[in-house]
Amino acid sequence: MSLKSAYHAFGIKKKWCKQMAKSKKIRPRIPEGEAILDTPEFTMEEYSERMKKNMGFEYRNIIKHIIKSIDPPQGAIILEIGPGPGWIGIWLAKERPDVRVDGLEPSADMQRVARKNAKDENVAERVNYITGYVENMEMIPDQKYDLVLSNDSLHHWENPLNGFKEISRVLKPDGKVYIKDERRDLGLRAKFIVHVLGRLIAGNWWKYWKSSIDASYTPQEVQQFLEQADISNWFVNTDFLGISIETK
Repeated sequence: MSLKSAYHAFGIKKKWCKQMAKSKKIRPRIPEGEAILDTPEFTMEEYSERMKKNMGFEYRNIIKHIIKSIDPPQGAIILEIGPGPGWIGIWLAKERPDVRVDGLEPSADMQRVARKNAKDENVAERVNYITGYVENMEMIPDQKYDLVLSNDSLHHWENPLNGFKEISRVLKPDGKVYIKDERRDLGLRAKFIVHVLGRLIAGNWWKYWKSSIDASYTPQEVQQFLEQADISNWFVNTDFLGISIETK
């Protein structure tokens, strides 16, 4: 099915389709805010279960990539930036019983849920959570970590330049990074997935995905931050929906 046919199949107005297709201007970034806390709409326990159910397949693929392609050394110490309910770090610790994971998380509510998840998954002794923000990790010594990873937290960073500098500081000289997030400069195919299929699949939760995209950075912006931070051994990969940053 072509995109044009799909629009009509889902009853999307022709005028809206044309506007979306012609829109090439990248909208200004709309910051999403700081730590995610319990709300009247849902608790972090409910958020955790939803992420586990809806994003579990993607989380497993990230873990598979880390283990097979990045291949952290035996006994690696790993830092996860913005782990939220913690599923990636927790499942990574289960797959690699030799590693230890620190999660840097500003939300006390998220930490509460993540600690319970780590306990329930029997990895609590190897998964630890620290309160803080990526832009200021003064509580962490230089060159501590073999790997710094992050999934869907970059768009929360108000100062990626400082964040990248801090990550570079806490990495060992041969340490690696894997940072994955949304991108704001979506093309036509991605816009269809987000605005049409996303609404149908995610329902009321679609607004949170849209908000994350609006708060995200473009590949060009990320590359500029890396250059300003004088980091030359990380490279930016893209697909039609997102960005990833990895060590060369």
